[in-house]
Amino acid sequence: MTMNTYEIKRALREFRGTEKYHKHLFPGKSPLILTDGCDFVREHLNAYWLFDAILSYQCEKILREVNFQIWELCQSKKDLSWLLTCREDSDRKPLITQTIEFSDFPIPEIKIWVINNVVLLPSEY
Repeated sequence: MTMNTYEIKRALREFRGTEKYHKHLFPGKSPLILTDGCDFVREHLNAYWLFDAILSYQCEKILREVNFQIWELCQSKKDLSWLLTCREDSDRKPLITQTIEFSDFPIPEIKIWVINNVVLLPSEY
């Protein structure tokens, strides 16, 4: 079933806490633990690649001591590219910045938090 942007945003706002944790594995990396909301993003928005990207940066020296990470994926206003960033706090400069040339991600932006290797939507905190 394909959801439109409004339905996706409404569904994402419904996640509060989590009932189950889901491992996100990547060869050679320690797994991230996803909440129900992030598992929904991964499965229903076909975004395994987004969690692969977040996981791939966890071993970077710059993130090693950062226990609270704010990840944002935002679509460019001028072309089909996207920007993935990671900050230590919302008022800080990005620690990680990656341009993604193209994605069919169905909503124009999403914010995801990583707290001690648990990946969650802000509404699930």
